[in-house]
Amino acid sequence: MRKFFFILLSSLLPLAICAQNDYETVYTTPDITKFVSTLTKQQQQELKAVTTESKKTLENYRQQLTDLHDEIQHYYGLPGDRSSDLFPLYAQRSALYVKIDQAKYYTKMRIDKILTDEQQKELRENLELERKKREVKKQLTMFFHPVTQK
Repeated sequence: MRKFFFILLSSLLPLAICAQNDYETVYTTPDITKFVSTLTKQQQQELKAVTTESKKTLENYRQQLTDLHDEIQHYYGLPGDRSSDLFPLYAQRSALYVKIDQAKYYTKMRIDKILTDEQQKELRENLELERKKREVKKQLTMFFHPVTQK
């Protein structure tokens, strides 16, 4: 029975580690030129401008999340009731996630305006294939290296 619990615990540990590091996730817009083969020069220039702006905005938000996380961790280490310090930080973090989602959606809408319907379809299909490849790679990595996976 102990062996069963050890196996169960060791298989769930990498998932718990991954969940803890969610605040470090880098939010970036994919390079559309890799996923759509029929882009004009003008579309490429417009997409580059949109994705560059998006990357700057999202990197700024990611840095703010990291700073907030560090501040929250600081209060966790202090004794006593720190709810008056922590609860406003939780609200800031939630508001920041809303801003991130809004920025990602705004970027998606700008990209959709640049691409034709056929290009949008090609982009969605290729991004889905890429997502599946990443998922398989992640599962294989966790299977073969469960202790070192973050």
